[in-house]
Formats: sequence, C-alpha cells, structure tokens
Amino acid sequence: MSGQWETVTKSRKQKNLDKKVVEHTERKRIAAQLPKLEELLPVHRPQLFGSSNNNNYKSHSPAKSSSSGSSSSKNNKSPTKKSTVKNAATSATGTAKKSTSASVNKPKTLEQSLRNITPDDFAAQLEQVKLSCPDSELRWLSHIALYFNSALSYDCDPIFSGRSVQYPSILATSALKYSIVEFLGSVGETNLEYFYHFLLDSMATELNNNQSVAGYKLLLQLIGQNWPSICSRNLAKTALLRNSYQNRSNICLSILWAVGQGGYQSLNEGVRVWQNLLLPSLELRQYSKFVVEYMEKVLKEAAGRKKEDPLQLNQQEFFATYHALNATYNNLAKELQQSLKRSARGLLQKYIDGPVKHANIFLTLFREISATSKQNNEIEGCVSCLLSSGSDDCLRVWRMNYKKQQMPSLLLLKAIDDNWENDTKALPASPSFHSFLQELNDLNEELQTSKRTDNYLDSLNEVLVSVQEKSSAQQKKNKQNAAAQKKKCGCCKWTLGSILVIALIAGALYYDTETNGKGVFEKSATGKVLKNAGVLPHVEKVWYTGMGAGARAYKWAEVNVPPYAEPAIKAIVDLWKLARNAACNIFQNGKAYFTAKWPVVAKFIDQYVPNLSGKFEAFAAGVSDFTVSSYDKTAALLKEKVLVGRFSPENINQALNQTRNVALEFYNQFHKKVDAYAKLK
Repeated sequence: MSGQWETVTKSRKQKNLDKKVVEHTERKRIAAQLPKLEELLPVHRPQLFGSSNNNNYKSHSPAKSSSSGSSSSKNNKSPTKKSTVKNAATSATGTAKKSTSASVNKPKTLEQSLRNITPDDFAAQLEQVKLSCPDSELRWLSHIALYFNSALSYDCDPIFSGRSVQYPSILATSALKYSIVEFLGSVGETNLEYFYHFLLDSMATELNNNQSVAGYKLLLQLIGQNWPSICSRNLAKTALLRNSYQNRSNICLSILWAVGQGGYQSLNEGVRVWQNLLLPSLELRQYSKFVVEYMEKVLKEAAGRKKEDPLQLNQQEFFATYHALNATYNNLAKELQQSLKRSARGLLQKYIDGPVKHANIFLTLFREISATSKQNNEIEGCVSCLLSSGSDDCLRVWRMNYKKQQMPSLLLLKAIDDNWENDTKALPASPSFHSFLQELNDLNEELQTSKRTDNYLDSLNEVLVSVQEKSSAQQKKNKQNAAAQKKKCGCCKWTLGSILVIALIAGALYYDTETNGKGVFEKSATGKVLKNAGVLPHVEKVWYTGMGAGARAYKWAEVNVPPYAEPAIKAIVDLWKLARNAACNIFQNGKAYFTAKWPVVAKFIDQYVPNLSGKFEAFAAGVSDFTVSSYDKTAALLKEKVLVGRFSPENINQALNQTRNVALEFYNQFHKKVDAYAKLK
C-alpha cells in the first residue's frame, strides 16, 4: 500500500444524478410556497386545470402553455407576488366562510337571489380571481362559474317548464348581464368554447351528485344567447355526454335545454341542434314533449324577430329535417304529432321565403303529394312556390312532369280551385299562368288520344275547366279594377290641370290689365287684340252677364243662407264642445282607472322582469318633467328673444289693427262692386 494520498472523484453519472436531486428538491420547495388550487376551488374541481391527469381539457387548452408557464415564472422571480397570491387565497377562503355563515339569511327563491347579485359583487369576484391567477382565463371562468353556482344553489326544473325561453337570465338586471357578457367576450371565443363544454360536464356531474346547477345554467344560457354558434359546435362530444346520462331524465333534459339555447337566437342553429341532438330522443317517453315543443318555440322566436334570419341550409339538410318533422310516429300522442306537422309547415314556409331555388323545392314536394296523406303540407308548399318569385320555373317543372304525375297534378289543381278565394286567386296576375293552363289543356288532349288510359283524366279535365274559368274571370276583374283606378286618377289629374290653367290665364289677364291697360281691360294688350278682331264687345257682354248673375246670386245668399247657416254653425260648435268634454271625461276616467290598477299590473310585470315597473314610472316622470321644462323654456325664449322690437306685442297689435282696417275697406269696395254688377241686366 502506497504512503501517498489519492484523490477520489465522482463519476459523471453520479454528478448528473446529484444535480437532478438538487433541482427536484428546489422545485418542491418553491411549489410548497405557492397557494394550492384546493384553497381557491372546491375539492371536486381543481383537477380540471391543475392536474396533469385530466387530458380532456389541459392537453387541448390553447391557454395552457402561456398562462401556466408565465404564472409560475413570475411567482419564482417575485416574492412580492407570492405574498399577494397568498393574501388572495386567504381572502377567498374567508369569503367562502362568510358565505357559509350567511347561509342563514339566504334568499328563499331564485328570483330574489339573482336580484341580490349586483354588478359590483361580480366585479369584486372577478378582480379577486385575476389577482390570484393572472393571465389564466380558464381559471377565471371556472371561478366565476363556481361563484354563481354557489350563490344560486336552488333546486329547479330541468327545463324550467312553464317559463319564458329567456328564463332564468331574464331575472338578472341588465347591468349584471352586460358585465357577465362583456367578461365572457373578453376571454376569446376559443376559450369560451372550452368553458361551455366544461360547464356541460360540470352540470351533469353536479346533478349526478344531487347538487344544484342553477348558476351553471345561467352562464350556459347567456353563452347561447350571445354566441349561438358555440352550442352547435362539437355536437359529437355533446351527444356522447347525452348518451352517458340517457337513463337519467333530469340530467339529459338539462343537457338538451342548455344546448338548445342558441336556437332561440338563430333559426339555423336551432334546426341543427334539433336534427343532430334532439331528434334521436324524440320517441323516448321522458323527452318527447320537450323535443316537440322545442321546434315550435324556435320557429315562434324566429317569427318574432325583426332581424331577418333566413334558413341557410342546403336542400338535403332541409328535407332531412322536414321529413323527420312530417313523419308519422306511432309512439307519440296525437297532440304531439299535430305539433310536429305544424312545425314542418312553418319550417317549410320559412325555407321557401329564403334565397333558394324554388323549382327544386317544388319538384321534390310535388312528387311527395299522395292521396293517402292526411296532411297537405306538400300541397301548401307547392302553392307557396307558385306564388313566389320563381313561379315561372315552377310552372315549367310542373308541365314537364304533368303526364307522369297525374294524381299529384289533380290534387294540386283541386287545392288551387278550392282555395281560390283565399290564397290562389293571386296566380292569374302572372301571364305565364294562363299560358300554362292552355298547355295543360293540350296535354290532356294528347292523353285522350293516346292508347294509355288513366282514371284521373276526366277529373283533370273537369278541374282544369273550373280553374280556367276562375282564372279568366279574375283576370278580367283585375283589368277592370286597373282601368277604373287609371280613370279615377285621370279625372283627378284633369280637374287639377283645368283649375291650374284657368288660374294661370286669369293671372296673366290681370297682370296685362294692370300693367298695360292701367286698370282698363280695353286698353290692355289682350283687349286691343280682341278689339281689332271685333270680338271685344261680345267678350265684354259675356263678362258683364256672368258677373251680374254672380252678384245677384251672392246678394240672394246673403238674405236666404244665414237663417239656415247660423243654426248649423251653432250645432257644429255644440257638437265640438260635447266631443271635447267627452274626451276630457274619458281621459280623466282612464287616468283614474290606470292609477288604481297600476300597482297590480306593476307587481305582475315585476314577476317576469324585475324593477321594470319602476323604470316605466321613472321614464314617464322624466317625459313629464321634460315636457314642462321645454314649454317653460320655449315661452321664455319667445318672450325674451322673439317678441321684442318689431315683433313686440304693441307692434303686433298695431299690425293687426291695420290688417283689420284694410280688410274692412276691401269688404266695402267688394260690396259696392257687387251692388253695381247686380244692377246690370
């Protein structure tokens, strides 16, 4: 053994292992200083955003890498931010404890709870979670969802039966809804889509654990109302969720209700959701009523919207939905089947009114007309196509298929003949319809001479003759109405034109007499022309004769008309006073009745829209104050700015006196001329 010292070093592998151990220890020390997600969220939810085992959301979240990485790096570098996060977590825990202690004073109904949540409360919760989890939009959304679900912990009907389609969001104040929608829009539509499906999963899980989900439903409804397209995205995933709870009707109905909210704002989204998600549950007893009523509500909401919402579906998608609605289901009650037929009719009319090729729709419906069908949706659809802008193409398609489709042609012609007074009498307005009827007559003659015999030919001829007679009569009537209207307009134009011409001639003669003749017609340019032509004496004779007759008629009217005119004028004045007094009495009685009944009406309105009656009262008071102040300001402006100087009351009275004197003088001169002309013979 050597007496010298030897240096012993670790191998490279051992060094790397020690380095990894040190790094792991350091990471554990830093992680221990950070607030745990369980401190901010309940125990059954932190794995959504904090656990690496949840592949459904974390692995696909677009905000994962940026938000989580930046948050951890900032917390490692800044001790100040660490203390801020700890304080936020402590405050969140304190808030949860306060809410637990305040559960004794919890409102009794969902309406009262939503009314008690103010925009300031929502803003405080949002600010708190932003301080706790900066740059993490998905955690903000999760915190807000849990806040609303804990604040609205009430058991409710899965589909809110008997309520408005806007329930429960209609209970929240406008300011609160605006704040929530503004926040949801700020996180981006991609994050919002992830959050929407997270809410669906959370709602189903909570319901499975017999927990309340009113807060989740509120947010789901607001998303559906403002971003309808999100509801119909990724329907395959939603269908898997629905199938998982198919045997739990309350959970499945809640899912269907939530996904269907977008259909109340967009008819296209409603049809897609119904076709792909609701239709498979149509014949299941627990879901039939909801599935049937959903389509009726969607069509009703589409009809009530002022904004046009045409169906943007291709023909294959539309007819798949239409045939599903128009089919016969033996397992459904009669009322539900009738409701489906009404929905099919409404959807068909909505599709025909849109920008589509009416000829293709007409051909498909025309071929589906059958004598065994109890409903006439196809016939009504064909008639609507014939009355649309593409009627010429529809008539051409009908003529091409007339020989092969005699029975549908017969039923359609009968419908046109039977409903002539209601809908189809507008068909003769199109010139192509009359030529089409003549072509059908020629086709019937060809069928008559051919070897092929059909049982429908005689009936076709009979109905065709009836339609031709009604069409000819209607066309003749339309021409007469057009001629009468044109004649009436011509008479009015001729009368007005004659009056205008006479007024122009009289004005020209008066100007000529005053300017050139110095008030004497004989010395005017017109008078000289008539004198040279030798016509002036005859013109003067006609003039004086007409003026004399008019003057004598005027003097007769002065004597004989007043005895009849004065009582008539008095009666008119009395009737006016009576009508005015009656109107005032009606107004006063109506005002008293409204004042007496308004509290009851206000209470009824506030049940559906909280505080709406107060807004009406405030608006009415504002309008009244504005009217009074405007009147006072206008009166002061006229008195101080307008009725001064030349327009002062003294000058206006003086001008009125002068006008009165001029009118009296003119009246005296007029009477003198009338007396003079009346003496002429």
